[in-house]
Amino acid sequence: MPVGGGDDFLFAILGMASHFPDMSTVKEIKAAADQLSAHDRMELFHWLNASKEVKQFRREELRQEIAAGLEQADRGNVAQLNIQSIKEEIHRRLATKGD
Repeated sequence: MPVGGGDDFLFAILGMASHFPDMSTVKEIKAAADQLSAHDRMELFHWLNASKEVKQFRREELRQEIAAGLEQADRGNVAQLNIQSIKEEIHRRLATKGD
């Protein structure tokens, strides 16, 4: 996890955005996080990871995504599972992540 406020960090903070009504966009949250020292950002990240509220927020998001997928499947809106394509995408992401 980069300390510099990467996307994972932003999405973790975004999970708490409802507690900070004046910070409503990722851009505003990133700007606020960038004002923290690296140490404070890391502490905040660890706190967010341990936060029951953030875990509940993430769990609810996952439930909604699963429900949407099940509704699509019930309507017959499904795609063929292509393991090779998934592997290629993973390799591509891993290759670009190291850059």
